[in-house]
Amino acid sequence: MSRNASSDALIAQAKRLHLAETLVDVSRTVAALDSLDEVLASLAAMTTAALRAERATLFLNDTTTNQLYSRSMTDHGPREIRMLNDRGIAGKVFQTGTGMVVNDAYAHPDFNPEVDETTGYGTRQILCGPIRTGRGELIGVAQVLNCLEGEFDDDDLQLLEAMTAQAALALTSGQRDERRRAQAAREMEFVD
Repeated sequence: MSRNASSDALIAQAKRLHLAETLVDVSRTVAALDSLDEVLASLAAMTTAALRAERATLFLNDTTTNQLYSRSMTDHGPREIRMLNDRGIAGKVFQTGTGMVVNDAYAHPDFNPEVDETTGYGTRQILCGPIRTGRGELIGVAQVLNCLEGEFDDDDLQLLEAMTAQAALALTSGQRDERRRAQAAREMEFVD
């Protein structure tokens, strides 16, 4: 084996080890969380770190409104972002089920600058992948913004999709729990 082939094999092995360690960390972390908001926040933080990015957002699909939504805590309290599930890069990924690497956001025809205008954030690059359950059901998208080291690539997209697949059970469980609590609250209102 040549020196280059040996070096390439070691790099590939290191990448596989990093992926395995990251996925175990995702599993351990989300399994210990109780609420959907905690899972969303934790997974956003983990994907931001793993993909060397400025920030990440996980959008789940609200089947009653056909909107993608995400919640986060800010200095001013909880904030929810909602958009139609067919708008922007996130909507395109949700509708097609295919991830995208966009390294010039404002030049991309599917980019929706409204979120930047609302939040005051400056998006340059987007890595966006579908979130699927173990059964293949599309439940949302994960969006990572602004790579801190160069540009996003297909390896980054594979890592993002693997991380969200690992957390999909916790996300769907959290959604189910929220729906149950909301239904119970409506029933109590009716009884009162």
